[in-house]
Amino acid sequence: MNCNYCYHGTTAAGITKLQANPVVYLTPDRAYALFYIIDKDINWVTCGVREDGIIQYDEQFPDQLEKLYGGKGGYLYKCLDTGLFTPGKSREIVVSEKDIEVECCEFIPDVYQEIRYYVKTGKVVVNRYENQSQSENERIFNMMVNYIFKNDLISSDGSKGAFIRENFPASWEYAISHYDEKSRIMEEWEQIRRKDNR
Repeated sequence: MNCNYCYHGTTAAGITKLQANPVVYLTPDRAYALFYIIDKDINWVTCGVREDGIIQYDEQFPDQLEKLYGGKGGYLYKCLDTGLFTPGKSREIVVSEKDIEVECCEFIPDVYQEIRYYVKTGKVVVNRYENQSQSENERIFNMMVNYIFKNDLISSDGSKGAFIRENFPASWEYAISHYDEKSRIMEEWEQIRRKDNR
């Protein structure tokens, strides 16, 4: 009998049942699940699974991968696919609208080192920030300015605002100095986004 399993990565310990709130997100790809063992207040996951099954991780600031995962521990919860899973919006993501019983749990003491193992095998490729093109850097800069405005992070004292301020300082400073142009900047970004999605 072939049993299909899916994984749920998280920093939360002691889970025996994954609660659908409103859905549970899982993946049949163990390596991909590792990237979701991350501080949920930050939740900065910038990767996806390509058509060839390779996971591509795109850094948006220097040393992003190590900074977010280095020395951080967490858990992979393994669940049996009982037919409740439906395809999610992203490749290799499935969802369940019902609670899922956990079959077993694996503790990952250092998520970064576990990811590095998959990098060495070729399962994961990392697009390093320093290797990005100038145009891609400009796109990230503009995207983050819009993100700061859209989520009203300048007036926020939460951990997400602190994370963005620390790792995207140029976008942060630009957003502060051009706050009175917020509506125009956001509209221009939306036009660019719509054009790129055609």
